Amino acid sequence: MKSRGTPLTLDSMSELPDDFADTLAKVLEPAHREAAAGVIEAAAMLDDACLRRFLELFAARIRASAAPVRYEELHGFLRVARGRASAR
Repeated sequence: MKSRGTPLTLDSMSELPDDFADTLAKVLEPAHREAAAGVIEAAAMLDDACLRRFLELFAARIRASAAPVRYEELHGFLRVARGRASAR
């Protein structure tokens, strides 16, 4: 899979809402936030189609359950988005 290869920067994130980080933190398991940040950073490096798949899986999970999202779930979404595993 082709990676965009360009990390997110403050300039590229200027279109995100001001409260994006706070909103994201609310849906993540508190003990998993640091590890989850690494998965989200890796997802940001995916090509557009793979990133779209990752975000679709993440959004579906949030809609399906009010429970905080764990690192293992995010890592699974990343694997599926990269085409290395099947969605559950």
